[in-house]
Amino acid sequence: MDIFTEQLVKRPASGKTTALKALIGVGAAIVCLISVYLMLLGFAIALFIILGACYGAFFLMSNLDVEYEYIVTNGEIDIDKIIAQRTRKRLLTAKASSFERFGKLADAPAIESGVTTIQAEGTSANSSEAYYADLPHPAFGNVRLIFSPEEKVIEALRPYFSRNLRVEYDRKYGN
Repeated sequence: MDIFTEQLVKRPASGKTTALKALIGVGAAIVCLISVYLMLLGFAIALFIILGACYGAFFLMSNLDVEYEYIVTNGEIDIDKIIAQRTRKRLLTAKASSFERFGKLADAPAIESGVTTIQAEGTSANSSEAYYADLPHPAFGNVRLIFSPEEKVIEALRPYFSRNLRVEYDRKYGN
């Protein structure tokens, strides 16, 4: 029987993204005010500058809206980053059988030097909902994946864990 599940996780707005959106809005407003002044002086191109500033502000602000999609198919997890619901970028493809460690981020050991961290969580890194997976990857070397899967995603991955990892996970989290 094939196992397929997917989950879409929206990254919440942080203080940094809110500040960037405000800064972009203020910058666009200043450009529009200067362009209105130029239009009053008789420069016809100012109308195009206003339209460009408004479109540019909308485009830049919407690029700060990020979602992550987790797709599990027969023990293989694909993680995509979706920017503004118009651009999709594959962050990672990995087999659950290659996971060396897996668990809640709060229980994770310290990251060793030389480990690539891929963050694809929709919650804060200190949340009890965030999980981690340590695995070797052919392109990135040793990787720590930080993500926030629902129970259905974990249950789709769990049968494909190595025996030792599955026993350790069940012992810690009682499945």
